[in-house]
Amino acid sequence: MRTGARAIVVGLALALTACGGSAPGASSSNSYQGKTIHLGAILSLTGAGGVYGPSSQKGMQLAVDKINGSGGVNGAQLALDVKDDNSDKAQSAQVAQTLIQQGQLLSLLGPTLSNSAVAVHPLAESFKIPILAVSTTGIHIVPDCNYPKTDPCKYVFRDSLGEESAIPADIKTYADQAHPKTGVLMVANDDKFSSDGGKIVQNTVSQYGIQLLDTVQFSKTTADFATPVTKAVQKHPDVIFITSLGGIPAKIMIEARKQGFTGQFLGGNGFNTAVVSKQAGADGKGAQSGSAWYINNTFASNAGFVQAYRAKFSSDPDQFAAQGYAAILILADAAKRANLTFSDVAGDRTKLRDAMESVNIDTPLGRFQFTSDHDVKQTIWIIQMDGNGGFSLVKSVTPS
Repeated sequence: MRTGARAIVVGLALALTACGGSAPGASSSNSYQGKTIHLGAILSLTGAGGVYGPSSQKGMQLAVDKINGSGGVNGAQLALDVKDDNSDKAQSAQVAQTLIQQGQLLSLLGPTLSNSAVAVHPLAESFKIPILAVSTTGIHIVPDCNYPKTDPCKYVFRDSLGEESAIPADIKTYADQAHPKTGVLMVANDDKFSSDGGKIVQNTVSQYGIQLLDTVQFSKTTADFATPVTKAVQKHPDVIFITSLGGIPAKIMIEARKQGFTGQFLGGNGFNTAVVSKQAGADGKGAQSGSAWYINNTFASNAGFVQAYRAKFSSDPDQFAAQGYAAILILADAAKRANLTFSDVAGDRTKLRDAMESVNIDTPLGRFQFTSDHDVKQTIWIIQMDGNGGFSLVKSVTPS
């Protein structure tokens, strides 16, 4: 090869490694220079999901800043437009439609809550814009995206560990250790995430010899939990299962301890943020759940993420920050390989969707690839609240 030709090839390879990985799509790298890749995020920064959404936003922005500061995606800069849906399903759909109608977005992220995904994900599917769920863990998020159809949704993905994997792993871990005989389920009956979690608990406990003595239902708008908790505690269960979100799990734990309950709390993704752990305090110590991430995991890219997050925000990241950060890495990797035109938005969205299916990168969640259903297959971290606003590791569960 002549010297000049060799120099061109080397230069292209260097440009393509700006955000890591291999260099397919090299012919398009020059067309990316000076362009902007527009992303939109629908997050619950306020309302019930406000204990999760801000962490997702911080993780996303940290990744955007890192990639842009390292030369962008083949020279293109990422631009992230974050909108608050106030944890409301109708508002979430309205925000999504507003973002989509701007006409520039290559992809969406979110929404925070599974209850809102019911409205948002079918909308993204109908507009044929890729959407990456960063925290929704309920049933039917993928592959059918809560849409009344039998064919898999083509544009909906998630990097958040589903409760159908996390809750059974958590129950099995505790049952193997403590051999509980009885339990009571406390479940919000007016929220998809909560009711989905409740169904999973009901379908799982008997496999491990646990008799469900009662299911105590309540509204997510409940302010005083004395009455529903009394119904649960009076059954004298070994375990209280809590499937709800926002500040509710902590309120239940505090009230149950006040009423003399000394058994175990098991729950779902609603437990997995420092905000909830801090709210529960000493009354939540030992409360156990399955998480998509653990702060001290030894995956290749996790330590750098934790260090950068602490430096920028003066606090520890949580699972929601890690999933938000990973989501931006996933979209950047797909965009790098998608041979984007920056002139045909609809065509570029489909190219990005196609490239997302073959993502294979290191993230704080571990080596990340989507399943054929656009779901995750990853390590499950069984964690418990430490009573001081943090979490300790019980064990890790490798996916089968």
